[in-house]
Amino acid sequence: MANQPTITPPPTAGRPSAVQRRSCGSVRIAFLDKNRAVAGLVACDQRLLARDDRVIAVGLFGSLARGQALPSSDADLLIALREHPELRWFDRISDYADAFAGASLPVEVFAYTLDELARMSSHQSGFLHTVLRELLPLGGDDRIWSALKRKAKNIPGPTIAPGV
Repeated sequence: MANQPTITPPPTAGRPSAVQRRSCGSVRIAFLDKNRAVAGLVACDQRLLARDDRVIAVGLFGSLARGQALPSSDADLLIALREHPELRWFDRISDYADAFAGASLPVEVFAYTLDELARMSSHQSGFLHTVLRELLPLGGDDRIWSALKRKAKNIPGPTIAPGV
């Protein structure tokens, strides 16, 4: 059956990929399986929460959270911490990026302490406001995200474009 769709799993190093490939004849399509991607992130997140008591919660934001991810997309993760000895958030990346090495897509980690998140939420615009609008809780105590949204005044919820 020459034109029957087939699913060809991509080569992996022992883990299933969130990027799926299908072909029908000479047409090949690659797409990101959001459910598989999120399931892999949640599994990594649960291991991180179990081993690092500084981690309060992990949330997903960006194109994957909005449902706009492409096969080349990464997962953007916001990690809320009780505390951390490194003073700068970007010095913490290696501590937490390794925890998501088993995920089925690349991950970009943003790890902030509660104090840093509280300060960021008091500004009327900026990075955290955008993140909180689209954030999907992955694990931990997701009440932190609700508290930050309340503190950050005037953050509307997600909107749907007219005609959609």
